Amino acid sequence: MNILLINPASKSPVLGLDDFIKDPPLGLMTLASIPDQNEHKVKIIDLKYRNWSESKLHKVMEKANIVGVTCLTPSYKSTLKITKIAKEHGCKTIVGGYHPTLDPSIINEDSIDIIVKGEGELTFKELIEGKKPLKEILGISFKENGKVYHNDFRPLIENLDNLPYPNRNLLRKNFYHHFGVSVDVLESARGCPYNCSFCCVIVHNRRRWRCKSPQRVIKEIELMDSSKRWYVFQDSSFTINMNRVNGICNLIIEHKMDFKYYSAQGRVDDLVKHPKIVAKMADAGFRMMFIGIESIKQESLNNIGKKTTIEQNIQAIKLLHDHGITIFGSMIIGNIGENIEDVKRNIEFCKKMEVDIMQFTPLTPYPKTRLYEEAKKNGWIENFDYENWNLVDPIMRTPDLSIKEIKELVVYAYKSFYLGNFFNKNIWLWKGARRMIKPKMLWFWRDAPSFLITSIPAILRFARRLEKMKT
Repeated sequence: MNILLINPASKSPVLGLDDFIKDPPLGLMTLASIPDQNEHKVKIIDLKYRNWSESKLHKVMEKANIVGVTCLTPSYKSTLKITKIAKEHGCKTIVGGYHPTLDPSIINEDSIDIIVKGEGELTFKELIEGKKPLKEILGISFKENGKVYHNDFRPLIENLDNLPYPNRNLLRKNFYHHFGVSVDVLESARGCPYNCSFCCVIVHNRRRWRCKSPQRVIKEIELMDSSKRWYVFQDSSFTINMNRVNGICNLIIEHKMDFKYYSAQGRVDDLVKHPKIVAKMADAGFRMMFIGIESIKQESLNNIGKKTTIEQNIQAIKLLHDHGITIFGSMIIGNIGENIEDVKRNIEFCKKMEVDIMQFTPLTPYPKTRLYEEAKKNGWIENFDYENWNLVDPIMRTPDLSIKEIKELVVYAYKSFYLGNFFNKNIWLWKGARRMIKPKMLWFWRDAPSFLITSIPAILRFARRLEKMKT
């Protein structure tokens, strides 16, 4: 069979950092390793990386038997467009990803034959093999004789070491990058044991955190695209077990893979409790951490279930900078109980602490989250078009802020943080100067040429858009 795996594009929001971050679709690369290569031909089309015309999609689907699409909430409409084209050519359509797990009603769409709920590897394998009737395959919803069936969820995969290695060869020619510097991606763990009210990861993984062994992780690193400069861990939280992080770092150093740059997402409380392991991370090549600051109002952190403190945010930022690790921070705009002044104080904190890169996201109630249930009950959601649930455009109001006010605050946040005044500490020149005077930050200059060549046009477009927006 000919199998097409497609990563659909979403409507590009005016704001946000999409122009600067292009990741390969790790989930699809993993699924691509599952079919028997002697029996099936697999192709990945990444429409987030490069847009295809409808005529080109029609042409490639003429030879396809199965079209699998990974669907996030803001790519809902794009997914339907792809599946409609596939059905015109008689293809079986399978839709997976986070959104079908959050909202299985997507199976009611005429152009979708099967949805995969939860982790897809074992389910996809059974679907491709075709040895079981659909009613016996866990983790799917499907149509048969005009009727919709919702099978039970499949148990989570306990031993992640048994997962196949991603097939990176299918997309090796694409230039994926973060801020102009080439990247490849990997996964060392799944899930999160915490219970933040806005997080859909805990819905998809049922608040279970499972991990690969350090030995499996180092093997995967050795199989990654060696031409790429950065290796990015896509775990929801890389730092849940810091002793395991220490073991991974030891193996990276032992296998002489510490000349690569590594990036991961982690929790500030894990970092500040283990400063020696943070130092080991720096020795192993970790040069960036994504941390969710979310707010500097303790009541807000408590309300969303973050289980961190303002002091831990401060300590983590200082700790990472002291070890030459840049910080990609995230801040929620419009936490329940925050007014305009609260939000502006949050923004000023990020500037004062000299966070290197910031993502400002309006509070977004993804389906099945605790926030969604609260927002739906109180009538706060005003925009039910999934295309706009993109973590840039606000779709809900709060008791203290209207959608219009939240949108203005998102614009204000990006303007204030990235543009500022000429003598503002947070302009790009100041950030570069800080790297020049701190020896542990000098690694940055190795990638400066790539950053300048690739990202300056995007920065200028980003700045022009910001300047035109009113706050």
